Amino acid sequence: MAQIALAAPVSLKADSVPTTAPTRASTPRGRLELTRRGRFILIGLPVMLAATALLVLAGIFTAPVMASDASDTTAVEATTVSVMEGDTVWALAEEFAPQRDRRDVMAEITEMNDLNGSVLVPGQEIFVPTGD
Repeated sequence: MAQIALAAPVSLKADSVPTTAPTRASTPRGRLELTRRGRFILIGLPVMLAATALLVLAGIFTAPVMASDASDTTAVEATTVSVMEGDTVWALAEEFAPQRDRRDVMAEITEMNDLNGSVLVPGQEIFVPTGD
């Protein structure tokens, strides 16, 4: 490969060449220059955190209350029964609420006593709904 070199005229002016190198004392120190990322970290991130905190607080104070309302609950008459050998939830539902559907009474017995299934232990005290 052939190389071609071109020479360009160069001229130097005496006043364009600095006589002394700039010192640290001569540079201005007043203003801090931030990069785009630096501005984001210094200004944007705290602003976003404050906005998030305000939104969370607004959500907490404006959210509807989810507590149960006393008007939604109905009082159920119940009696305490000591479980005997051979008792089942079905039999207790039939004995203490014969006029009601046994499946509904069984569900109430299970819910009132926090039972897992229909297993009863002899000597166990449970609440059984009575009446309507």
